[in-house]
Amino acid sequence: MIYISIVSHGHYEIIKKLGALSNLTKNSFVKIIIKDNLGEKSLEEFCYVNNITYLKNSVKKGFGKNNNEVFNTIAQNIKTDDFFVVMNPDVFIDANVLLEAVYECDKSNAYVATVNLYRDFDKKEYDNSIRKFPCVMDFIHSFLFGKNKCSIDKDGINEPLYVDWAAGSFLIFKAEFFSKLNGFNEKYFMYCEDIDICWRANKIYNTSVLYLPQYVGVHLAQFNNRKILSRNFLWHIKSIILFLMYKNGFLTINKNDKML
Repeated sequence: MIYISIVSHGHYEIIKKLGALSNLTKNSFVKIIIKDNLGEKSLEEFCYVNNITYLKNSVKKGFGKNNNEVFNTIAQNIKTDDFFVVMNPDVFIDANVLLEAVYECDKSNAYVATVNLYRDFDKKEYDNSIRKFPCVMDFIHSFLFGKNKCSIDKDGINEPLYVDWAAGSFLIFKAEFFSKLNGFNEKYFMYCEDIDICWRANKIYNTSVLYLPQYVGVHLAQFNNRKILSRNFLWHIKSIILFLMYKNGFLTINKNDKML
């Protein structure tokens, strides 16, 4: 079984417009769970019609906590060959592409993986979704000059490649491995949860992220963390500091630390 976790922050219109979930849910091997952070009635009705499990928050929660709570609802049913996919509501992927990507993960014995995301349906602009682990200067360079030196150029990558980390917009986990990692670290809020979980997979279990360039999706990303002193910017800064404290040993973490 492939369990797909999607967190919506008022994304009903784009979910409906993209049509990806309506397509995915028709497959008997796919189970979609949507966590609604805002409580859109139209989204609840959409889920009912499309046989999608709908969970509504009474208060707003972060990316990590929402996805962890989704996982907790299916944790008792997890089998050794199940996968847990974390997917943004603004991502489109064809059902056959998803199934083939998951099959490739299973065949390659990959515990964490991602596909090749573009930012447009014409597939002219790559989404910079695979990267190297950042250091302090990388973050500073990104904010001051708007260039991310950790991004890996996808152009010319034609074969599966192991990378440090991939964006949480689309991550494929062996479900048992996600449980083994204790899910996302809920000390973060909205930013860096994806870097952190990939870093822990690498540090604790020597596991990297398998990038599958032959399987393609589209991520219609909107970035809200660039406006100085905005709420999103401040959340991002706080998460960056937290990650760097873990990475540089000022905070410690081990495989038994509870995240979920």
